[in-house]
Amino acid sequence: MRSRALVSLLFVCSTALAGAEAPQARADEWQAVRVPARAFEVKDLLGKPLRLADLAGRVVVLDFWASWCKPCVKELPELAAYHARLAGRTDVAMVSFNVGEDRAAVEAFLRSLPVSFPVYCGDALVEPMELAAFPTKVILDARKPGPDGSAVVRYRREGLTSVASIEARVAALLAERP
Repeated sequence: MRSRALVSLLFVCSTALAGAEAPQARADEWQAVRVPARAFEVKDLLGKPLRLADLAGRVVVLDFWASWCKPCVKELPELAAYHARLAGRTDVAMVSFNVGEDRAAVEAFLRSLPVSFPVYCGDALVEPMELAAFPTKVILDARKPGPDGSAVVRYRREGLTSVASIEARVAALLAERP
């Protein structure tokens, strides 16, 4: 099942690369949702694990991308600057997930376009997060995690997304009581 979802995702992204560019969505077009995010564990490129429970107490921005996705690559420098601005904050986190590529390819790509944040292998999250296109942003509310470390998916957006738009959604969420 996971491989079928990944193949569908790759088809959507490869269609965009072939010249059928997806229309640019407006920066404020986020899907508001309130669904549980299942607990997960992934590893970064060095093999260090990250569990959803490790993000408890925060609003968490998840970025799903691939190195061959032009909009994904375009966003990376701005996302790196955003990640740097979040350093030291205990209420917000950003986590970057590469999907569909082997570790060596991602490492080679990151040598040419270094980023300031760890990159996790996100293939295991394609189906649970219902990914259908790249890039995709998911904003979780993990301020009051469930007993299993779960969180709530609050917003999601496919396509090129400005950090200003991400920051607006995070601010709105932080303004709500958990």
